[in-house]
Amino acid sequence: MTIQDIEKERLYTASLASLPGLGSRRICALIGRFGSAAAAWDASAADWQDAGIPETVGTALTEARSRYDWDEQLRLLSRYHTKLVALWEDDYPQLLRETYNPPPILYYQGALPQFPKAAAIVGARKATPYGRNAAQTLAEQMAHSGIAVVSGGARGIDTKAHLGALAGKGITCAVVANGLDTAYPPENKALFADIIEKGGSVVSEYAFGVRPLAMNFPARNRIIAGLCRCVVVTEAALRSGSLITADFALEEGRDVFAVPGSIYSEMSKGTNALLRKGAIALTGIEDILSEYGWYAEEGEQSALPFALTLLEEAVLEALSCDQPMSQDELVVKTKLPPSQLSPLLLKLQLYGLIEETGSTSYVKKPVQ
Repeated sequence: MTIQDIEKERLYTASLASLPGLGSRRICALIGRFGSAAAAWDASAADWQDAGIPETVGTALTEARSRYDWDEQLRLLSRYHTKLVALWEDDYPQLLRETYNPPPILYYQGALPQFPKAAAIVGARKATPYGRNAAQTLAEQMAHSGIAVVSGGARGIDTKAHLGALAGKGITCAVVANGLDTAYPPENKALFADIIEKGGSVVSEYAFGVRPLAMNFPARNRIIAGLCRCVVVTEAALRSGSLITADFALEEGRDVFAVPGSIYSEMSKGTNALLRKGAIALTGIEDILSEYGWYAEEGEQSALPFALTLLEEAVLEALSCDQPMSQDELVVKTKLPPSQLSPLLLKLQLYGLIEETGSTSYVKKPVQ
């Protein structure tokens, strides 16, 4: 096919995916039946019915097709700097193509999500400091080792995973559950822009205008799992959506790693349950590197680019990575007056060594 023919087929595949009532498998079946996405789009309702589309669905599809605005589709692709890749193209992500139900079309901003080494990091939106620190630390270490980090762009663990990968000067991919004309959650709009600017990508199977509805997230999770060799669950409650991602990974023969958590934490019950069911315990990046031979080159880890004063070191030493400590508790532990402690805490935050988790409560961020 010529470049024009390929682009035309991409657009027709996207147009089919935008029609209500057509899932991924049905779209692929129609394209296979009629020989191309363009032919499937132009088929009559009777032809669709012969191909297995119920009459009521075919009627709805015909009406939706008559309202489809091709010019608006092209305008939105240009406005939101979005490209398309179809399942039948050689550039389609190979690991995702091998899954049971790959999306027939991917919308993406930034680089095409093709990764020689990739791992997903997922977990709770309402994560604890322990979970957030674990996600960011692991993602940064993966980035140092040349592993692309894939996550869902959501609040909590997902955001920390993307930030960790960026801090490690690596590549990260956010797979979202809505059209790429919308940033969700809205506070991550700048993060998505940074991901793209640093060579990563924001990916969706959904057409422009699709909102981040609850029913879209499980389908989104299969793409996160499908793009990667393994899925890392850092923190999850028993009914967490992250466990759906883990299930997709297992169904596709991908490995699932789980970060052990406290037996007293509700947010670790999901990960601990995964471990009981046979997930690989993840206690550090070495567990992944040794599993696949994904070793970093020597000299990639770097020391802090600044020296700490003795007082800054004392405050940092007093904090832990998982249990927030209030400023009042730090006053007692460090024996420093509040007037002296406050500026030290501010400097350590600016250095990126500690994080404020609530009203004057802090945790230490593990240093790479």
